[in-house]
Amino acid sequence: MLKRDIDTPALILDLDVVEENIRTMAAYFSARPQKLRPHFKTPKTPEVAGRQLEAGAIGITASKVGEVEVLARAALGPVLLANQIAGAQKVDRLFSAADRVEVIGTVESEFNLRELEEGAVRAGRSLGVIIEVDTGMHRCGTETTAETIGLARRIMRGPLKYRGVMGYEGHAVLVPDRSKRETTARAALTCLSEHVAALRSAGLAPEIVSAGGTGTYDIAGSWPDVTEVQAGSYVFMDGAYRIVRPDLGQPALTLLTTVISRRGDRAITDAGMKALTNEFGPPVGKELPVKISRLSEEHGHLAAGESEIAAGMKIELIPSHGDTTINLHKEYYVVRGDEVVATWPIEGARAFR
Repeated sequence: MLKRDIDTPALILDLDVVEENIRTMAAYFSARPQKLRPHFKTPKTPEVAGRQLEAGAIGITASKVGEVEVLARAALGPVLLANQIAGAQKVDRLFSAADRVEVIGTVESEFNLRELEEGAVRAGRSLGVIIEVDTGMHRCGTETTAETIGLARRIMRGPLKYRGVMGYEGHAVLVPDRSKRETTARAALTCLSEHVAALRSAGLAPEIVSAGGTGTYDIAGSWPDVTEVQAGSYVFMDGAYRIVRPDLGQPALTLLTTVISRRGDRAITDAGMKALTNEFGPPVGKELPVKISRLSEEHGHLAAGESEIAAGMKIELIPSHGDTTINLHKEYYVVRGDEVVATWPIEGARAFR
């Protein structure tokens, strides 16, 4: 089957570009002490995670227990769950996944720690954990070095294994201006280093210091205290990251859509908000200089201008945010050139529990 034969709307994955993006990022980390633990929340398929591990990644980062379970079923790890969870049901699922693959949890308070400790007792096994530090996102994480030290000591007294700390400079990764991005990221990493230094002084030197995203991979990836970077979007390079980091990788993910109407300067596609998201800006054409001006439930409103777009044409759009667009779909149509070489189930789609 050729790409033009795919029914739309459909996600297209250019395997040649995926493999090149993986090689490029792997090469950056191959000769430095910091290593890569790519985020699964972007590709959401073991097919990509497996290739990242084969290229040298030291493990995979996950956002949700559902993602950990997908990776555990595929025997891909070790997995860092870089998020806190609450409730016995989720905790027990996490320990169950840890029967198949090494799992590292994340805590930020006595509440999280106590729930994981109770889960360890129920499961009859231990689990490694790291402490999240708030380095400027103001979402989760300890706020003072004293709090971090206290939580580390508390972990050491219980059934879990203290492994280290993490901080995510997510407020920096999509800052378009490189100078401002570096300044913001360095401030966040300096904060993380203050916690690392305090832990070392307290005799609690962290084995793991995890940070970074695609927009700041080279800043976190050269920071002395950081041991691993959680970049994920680099593997597909969506529209937002192509603006922020045009020096890094090519877009591998597109949304194939069919033009169902053309009237004057307006064209309508069959991909609406049920197939495509636009929270980071309008999706744009991969090969044609067009953009979606508005999404309704089942329709994309295309500013066609004087282009030669006609009803019946199929066009490829680059989503502004790959992660949330991918979450709407069940499979990738994997291509090399114009030929469809595989379909991959997106097993991590909607794994938000």
